[in-house]
Amino acid sequence: MPLYEYQNLKSIFSRLPRKGRCLNYYIAGFVDGEGSFSVSIKKHPTAKFGWVLDPVFQVYQHKKDIEVLEIIKRRFQTGYIKPKSPTSNVMVYIVSNRLSLKEKIIPFFEKYRLLTSKWEDFQIFREIIFRMEAKEHWKKEGLINLIKLAGKMNRNGKQRKYDIKRVIKEIEEKT
Repeated sequence: MPLYEYQNLKSIFSRLPRKGRCLNYYIAGFVDGEGSFSVSIKKHPTAKFGWVLDPVFQVYQHKKDIEVLEIIKRRFQTGYIKPKSPTSNVMVYIVSNRLSLKEKIIPFFEKYRLLTSKWEDFQIFREIIFRMEAKEHWKKEGLINLIKLAGKMNRNGKQRKYDIKRVIKEIEEKT
C-alpha cells in the first residue's frame, strides 16, 4: 500500500469511534445503504444438474472513498476489493468464500441487524448458506428448493440473467 494511501486510511481510522461496537454499527448501517447479499444462479456444464449456486456478500463505494471498504475488509479479515468493472469508478468489497460467509459475515449481521428490507434478503441468504453447508444442493430436490429461495431475494430476482422457472425445468429434466 503506497504511503499516501496508508496516511489516508490512518486519517479515516482516527475519525472512527474508539469502541468496536460503534464501528460495527457503522458498518451495519453502511451495508444497509451500499451492500447486498445475493445468490447467483449460474449455468455450469460440469455440474451434476447443469447449474450452481454462488452466494456473495458485496459492498460498493466510489474509488475516492475506497478507505471505507478497506475498513470493512479489515474488520471481517476476509474478502477482497476490486473495481466493479474494468472501466468503473466504483469499487466493490466481495466475500464469496462460503466458510467466511458462514463464520464471519452471517454472525456479524445476526448481531448487528440491518434496518432496511435487506434484512429479509440476509435471512434468505443465511438460510441458503446453511442449507448448502448441509449439502442440500447436491440433490435435485434440494437444489430446486434453494433456487426458489434465491429467486425471492433482491426484489424477487428482477435483475436475474436466467428465468427461475426455466432453470428449474432444465434441472427437473436431468436424470
